[in-house]
Amino acid sequence: MNKWFDSQSKIVKILLLIPIWGWVIAGLYRIFKYLDGKKNTTTLVFGILFIVPFVGFFGSIVDIFTVATEDKIKFLAD
Repeated sequence: MNKWFDSQSKIVKILLLIPIWGWVIAGLYRIFKYLDGKKNTTTLVFGILFIVPFVGFFGSIVDIFTVATEDKIKFLAD
């Protein structure tokens, strides 16, 4: 999923991260990033936490900001 998400345009990424459903996308992005990447446990823990609606709501807002400024999710997704 993270390769698919990274290949989308900036507008599509921002639409996918709207807090109504963005917390699910943000959590799954980090979980798949953990599975595909260098196995950083912080990424996995925050991926699981971002699936929790209240935490993920604020996380998706942060992700919208990072996507708008840097065109990729960087916050706790190494």
